[in-house]
Amino acid sequence: MRNRIHQIKFRLNDEELEVLRKKVEDSGMSMTDFLRALVNNGNVVVLPPDLLRDIQRQVRGAGRNINQITKMAHIYGTVSAGDLRRVSAEQEKLEQALRQLE
Repeated sequence: MRNRIHQIKFRLNDEELEVLRKKVEDSGMSMTDFLRALVNNGNVVVLPPDLLRDIQRQVRGAGRNINQITKMAHIYGTVSAGDLRRVSAEQEKLEQALRQLE
């Protein structure tokens, strides 16, 4: 048996429907999940897709750097200052991107 037994219907004009569809698409959620998030959280924060892609790229880059440094530390028993500076710079870029989300 379904937990959600209530169905709500409402009407939108063409412009409102287009705005809703665009926000749902940008969120990456289904229409149902988007509307539930709106009801449960009071708002839906939709981040610009370009910003999300940039943050994902930076997280992956930082992860690769950390993995490389970890391998070097296991092999040589030490980590170079240059490697640590590289990770620090990547972390700073990531923190700047995350500050844009606030």
